[in-house]
Amino acid sequence: MTESLQGEGTGDDGVDEALGALAELSDAPLRAHVSAFEAVHAALQDRLAESDR
Repeated sequence: MTESLQGEGTGDDGVDEALGALAELSDAPLRAHVSAFEAVHAALQDRLAESDR
């Protein structure tokens, strides 16, 4: 998923930063994935909440 975003981005720095964290998971142990997904999910939810204001 993030491979298609490399070099292009989404146009939203907050979203790009959150998605960028997923790229680092390929070398991380599987148990680290859950907390990373939760953190990205929270960051994206925060960004969505900000866009509603």
